[in-house]
Amino acid sequence: MKLKIGISPCPNDTFIFHALLKHLIDIDTFEFEVTFADVQSLNEGAQTGGFDIVKISYGNLWNVQNRYGLLYSGGAMGYGCGPLLLSAESSSLDPDIPVGVPGENTTANALLRFWAAGENTTYKSEYAVFDELYHDLLNGNRIQSLVIHENRFTYEQDGLHLICDLGEYWEKKTEAPIPLGGIVIRRDLGTDVARQVDGLIRRSVEFAWNNPEKSESFIKEHAQGTEENVVKSHIGLYVNDFSVHMGDKGKVAIEHLQQLIAPEFDDEKSLFAY
Repeated sequence: MKLKIGISPCPNDTFIFHALLKHLIDIDTFEFEVTFADVQSLNEGAQTGGFDIVKISYGNLWNVQNRYGLLYSGGAMGYGCGPLLLSAESSSLDPDIPVGVPGENTTANALLRFWAAGENTTYKSEYAVFDELYHDLLNGNRIQSLVIHENRFTYEQDGLHLICDLGEYWEKKTEAPIPLGGIVIRRDLGTDVARQVDGLIRRSVEFAWNNPEKSESFIKEHAQGTEENVVKSHIGLYVNDFSVHMGDKGKVAIEHLQQLIAPEFDDEKSLFAY
């Protein structure tokens, strides 16, 4: 069975999926055709049904739940790993200057709204590709941006200012891990296929942990930044026990996010694929 899969080029995704994509584990009768794209493009691809399996923002889950079911493995969730609201000028938000956001349906955008509501703060959004946002801060084309991924490890040395760690804010308010992105699969593929693919992803993560050297060149080939310490820090933060299986804590975090984004959501149909 040939399946179209979409993931980001970020080190956590390439680390997790390397063994599966390169057949370093037994993938049975499956064949995977991979597309690498930024998070908003993946979200949009899921909304149009362009992938069989795709990494999406948890903030987009309720928009695609009729077509896709959530898997338990392969996602990005945890503590101390949320998006950062940064400024090129100060540690305070200027409500008159637009905030760059990496996509309307991203978890990052949901967490920004959560923070703004909690702090009674107003802001204006401008959407852009996530890696462009950081570069624009550095080259003076943008003053305020919400940044994700490995930029949390470099912003201080690059002279940028932290307005708020939105993940830390979420943790304090909800006492739940930060649900960033999850893996979904087309419901019409059936529950048996969903279980099999979920198992393959788990084995791929475990293979990567046991053989980290095997994925190094693959990760660097796709990473936005190739500094070894940044890549290792990125993987260490975003690939954790929740990546193997989200467990009950992960489910609670998703429920919290659901109440934030879609309090009217009818969960008669399970969000999960099986």
